[in-house]
Amino acid sequence: MKKLEIQEHDGFLDLEDLPHNCIFNKVVTGCGGTTIALKNGENYVIAVPTTELIENKCYPPKDESGNSIVWKAGDRKAGLSPVRNLFGLYGTFTPTLKKRLKEYLSKEGTKKNNVYL
Repeated sequence: MKKLEIQEHDGFLDLEDLPHNCIFNKVVTGCGGTTIALKNGENYVIAVPTTELIENKCYPPKDESGNSIVWKAGDRKAGLSPVRNLFGLYGTFTPTLKKRLKEYLSKEGTKKNNVYL
Protein backbone atom coordinates (compact mmCIF):
# COMPACT_ATOMS: atom_id res chain seq x y z
CA MET A 1 0.00 0.00 0.00
CA LYS A 2 1.28 3.45 -0.92
CA LYS A 3 0.44 6.32 1.45
CA LEU A 4 -0.37 9.69 -0.06
CA GLU A 5 0.03 13.07 1.63
CA ILE A 6 -3.35 14.80 1.68
CA GLN A 7 -3.53 18.57 1.27
CA GLU A 8 -6.13 20.30 3.44
CA HIS A 9 -7.20 23.81 4.33
CA ASP A 10 -9.21 24.58 7.48
CA GLY A 11 -10.09 20.90 7.89
CA PHE A 12 -11.37 20.43 4.31
CA LEU A 13 -9.58 18.59 1.53
CA ASP A 14 -7.85 20.89 -0.94
CA LEU A 15 -7.90 18.70 -4.06
CA GLU A 16 -9.36 19.01 -7.56
CA ASP A 17 -9.89 15.25 -7.70
CA LEU A 18 -9.27 12.21 -5.56
CA PRO A 19 -6.37 9.89 -6.36
CA HIS A 20 -7.33 7.19 -8.87
CA ASN A 21 -7.36 3.45 -8.16
CA CYS A 22 -7.37 3.76 -4.41
CA ILE A 23 -9.41 3.21 -1.30
CA PHE A 24 -9.91 6.54 0.38
CA ASN A 25 -10.49 6.42 4.15
CA LYS A 26 -12.73 9.41 4.90
CA VAL A 27 -12.33 8.95 8.65
CA VAL A 28 -8.61 9.63 8.32
CA THR A 29 -8.82 12.42 5.74
CA GLY A 30 -11.53 14.58 7.29
CA CYS A 31 -14.11 16.61 5.40
CA GLY A 32 -14.58 17.11 1.68
CA GLY A 33 -13.79 13.76 0.04
CA THR A 34 -17.38 12.95 -0.82
CA THR A 35 -17.99 16.46 -2.15
CA ILE A 36 -14.92 16.24 -4.42
CA ALA A 37 -16.16 12.91 -5.79
CA LEU A 38 -19.65 14.33 -6.41
CA LYS A 39 -18.56 17.55 -8.13
CA ASN A 40 -15.84 16.40 -10.52
CA GLY A 41 -16.31 14.90 -13.98
CA GLU A 42 -15.32 11.35 -13.07
CA ASN A 43 -17.52 8.30 -12.50
CA TYR A 44 -17.56 7.29 -8.85
CA VAL A 45 -19.05 4.66 -6.59
CA ILE A 46 -18.92 6.05 -3.07
CA ALA A 47 -19.35 3.41 -0.35
CA VAL A 48 -20.45 4.85 3.00
CA PRO A 49 -21.28 3.35 6.41
CA THR A 50 -24.68 5.02 6.99
CA THR A 51 -27.86 5.70 5.05
CA GLU A 52 -27.93 9.14 6.69
CA LEU A 53 -24.83 10.17 4.73
CA ILE A 54 -26.45 9.07 1.46
CA GLU A 55 -29.64 10.97 2.25
CA ASN A 56 -27.67 14.09 3.20
CA LYS A 57 -25.96 14.04 -0.21
CA CYS A 58 -29.08 13.12 -2.22
CA TYR A 59 -31.35 15.50 -0.29
CA PRO A 60 -29.12 18.40 0.81
CA PRO A 61 -30.49 21.05 3.20
CA LYS A 62 -29.61 23.82 0.69
CA ASP A 63 -29.65 24.13 -3.08
CA GLU A 64 -26.68 25.32 -5.19
CA SER A 65 -27.74 28.96 -4.58
CA GLY A 66 -27.75 28.51 -0.80
CA ASN A 67 -31.54 28.50 -0.44
CA SER A 68 -32.92 26.18 2.24
CA ILE A 69 -34.80 23.07 1.17
CA VAL A 70 -37.15 21.21 3.49
CA TRP A 71 -37.60 17.55 2.57
CA LYS A 72 -40.57 15.59 3.90
CA ALA A 73 -39.67 12.18 5.32
CA GLY A 74 -41.61 10.47 2.51
CA ASP A 75 -39.60 12.38 -0.12
CA ARG A 76 -36.33 10.80 0.99
CA LYS A 77 -35.93 7.46 -0.73
CA ALA A 78 -33.32 5.40 -2.50
CA GLY A 79 -32.81 6.26 -6.15
CA LEU A 80 -31.87 9.29 -8.21
CA SER A 81 -31.51 12.51 -6.24
CA PRO A 82 -34.00 15.20 -7.28
CA VAL A 83 -31.33 17.92 -7.07
CA ARG A 84 -28.06 16.38 -8.29
CA ASN A 85 -26.73 13.66 -10.54
CA LEU A 86 -26.40 11.10 -7.76
CA PHE A 87 -28.02 7.71 -7.35
CA GLY A 88 -28.35 6.74 -3.69
CA LEU A 89 -28.56 3.00 -3.14
CA TYR A 90 -29.62 1.73 0.28
CA GLY A 91 -32.37 -0.30 1.90
CA THR A 92 -34.08 -3.13 0.05
CA PHE A 93 -32.85 -3.64 -3.51
CA THR A 94 -36.28 -4.11 -5.08
CA PRO A 95 -36.87 -4.99 -8.75
CA THR A 96 -38.14 -1.41 -9.29
CA LEU A 97 -35.01 0.12 -7.74
CA LYS A 98 -32.84 -2.24 -9.80
CA LYS A 99 -34.64 -1.10 -12.97
CA ARG A 100 -34.18 2.59 -12.07
CA LEU A 101 -30.47 2.00 -11.40
CA LYS A 102 -30.04 0.25 -14.78
CA GLU A 103 -31.80 3.18 -16.50
CA TYR A 104 -29.53 5.67 -14.72
CA LEU A 105 -26.39 3.76 -15.64
CA SER A 106 -27.44 3.44 -19.30
CA LYS A 107 -27.70 7.22 -19.80
CA GLU A 108 -24.87 9.30 -21.22
CA GLY A 109 -22.63 11.29 -18.90
CA THR A 110 -20.85 10.97 -15.61
CA LYS A 111 -22.30 8.58 -13.03
CA LYS A 112 -22.24 9.07 -9.27
CA ASN A 113 -23.44 6.22 -7.06
CA ASN A 114 -23.62 6.46 -3.30
CA VAL A 115 -23.90 2.99 -1.76
CA TYR A 116 -24.58 1.94 1.83
CA LEU A 117 -22.38 -0.98 2.86
